[in-house]
Order: sequence, then structure tokens, then C-alpha cells
Amino acid sequence: MKIKFTLILLIFITQLLHSQNDTIQGEAEYRKIYDCRYEPGNVLVVQKKGKTLEYMKSWSLSKEGFVIRMEAIYDLEFADGKRFKSGVIKNISTDSITISSTMNEKCAQYEGIKYKFFTYPIKDIKIARFINDRSLGFFTKRKMEDFDLIVQKVDKAKFCPYLLTFTKRNNEVKVCHYYLTSQGYDLLFETNGYLDYMEYQITSKP
Repeated sequence: MKIKFTLILLIFITQLLHSQNDTIQGEAEYRKIYDCRYEPGNVLVVQKKGKTLEYMKSWSLSKEGFVIRMEAIYDLEFADGKRFKSGVIKNISTDSITISSTMNEKCAQYEGIKYKFFTYPIKDIKIARFINDRSLGFFTKRKMEDFDLIVQKVDKAKFCPYLLTFTKRNNEVKVCHYYLTSQGYDLLFETNGYLDYMEYQITSKP
């Protein structure tokens, strides 16, 4: 419980640093390791046909659908049959989406694949999966034929990662991306190419 409380406290402090656009020193330190700004851009609202989904209130999977945000990780399958289990969404345009092959270059080496970006027409997204049980690998599957895919311009489009310092690893700083599961957003981090979850869930925006 003490470790969990410390991590949650660290998250709260980090929220304060990186949610304030006028915190220049905090932003500068952040950009030394990862360059992500809360700027205007697009999100992709995946809205159940006949339903209404508000992107600002949607931070989990619901009956109404879900939202795809840049810099977060999603499990998506496309019309060509290619599935990205841990791809980071790098760009969303009015008619296309760009996703990485996996979270980073170390993960790609570990998985035996090339780290590269793929751009698809938004209409080519066919299936989204959301993990239910990490240990057993159970997933909830959503077929996009049941949803409207709506590109929406917003003031803060990216879901920027957290930088967390692991004191037991010689203060190693990890880039932790958000990953949408059936229960909400988790944080994923990489160790020697292997992806792992933090011990708590994130249910709201930083």
C-alpha cells in the first residue's frame, strides 16, 4: 500500500507540472527526454451508431464508444489484416491515422520487427481490442462497422506520456504511455524491450 500511495502521489505531482502550459522549466525538462505538447489537433471519436459520445468525458470504453488520442497506445487491426497490439498513435488527420509498429525501438528489437510508422485511411480501421485480463489475455473486441468514426478538432489533442523516475533502477527515467484497456487507461513502460503495466489505473486526463 505504501508503494502504491507513493506512485499515486508522484502521478499527482507530475500532473501539476505538465498540465500547466506556463510551467516553462517543467516543459523544458520534459522535452529533454520526450517532446510532446498539449496543442490543438485532432482526436478520433469512435461513436456507436445512434449514440452520442462526448470526447471530454470519454476516458474509458463505454457502450457509446471510445476516443482515440495521439500519443496513446491502442490495439487496432486494419483492412489489410495487420494488427498493432501496442502501437502509438502518432497523427490523426481529417481522413487518415498514423500508428507505430510498437511502442518504441527497443520494443521492436525485442519483438523482432522494425520500428516504423504506418499511415492508413481512417475507414480502414476494422477492429479495436481492449484487454480484460492481463494474465489470461482476454480481450473485448469492437468491430468498426458498428460505429461512426468522427474526426474532431480539439484544443489539446495529444495524450502526452508521463516521465516517471524509477529510484530502484539508478533513477532511470521511463517514458510511460497511456494504453486503453476495458477498464480505462493504464500506463505502459518498457524494460529492455519488454512492455509492462504500472500497478494502478489512470481514469482521467492529466
